[in-house]
Amino acid sequence: MKVRYFKNNACGVCKAFLPKIQRISQDYNLELEIIDVTESPEIAGQNMVFTVPTVLITDKNGSEMKRFARNFSELEIRDFIERILSILNQ
Repeated sequence: MKVRYFKNNACGVCKAFLPKIQRISQDYNLELEIIDVTESPEIAGQNMVFTVPTVLITDKNGSEMKRFARNFSELEIRDFIERILSILNQ
């Protein structure tokens, strides 16, 4: 799995959530890609990201498994990752 974090430097929520998403990726040993939508609008467009912050969880092939946008918590992301990992480890 891979975590893609879409942010904007002008977004206060994005700045506040960045350390949390970094901690999540470290805790679960997941690759983290941080994308600034103002610097890479084409990547945001390709992924249909229209609001920040947005977190995409993708599988090993790059297919989107789950999207968290605008209002979400660290706990919601952790719960999703733990559910997926428990399924994969069966």
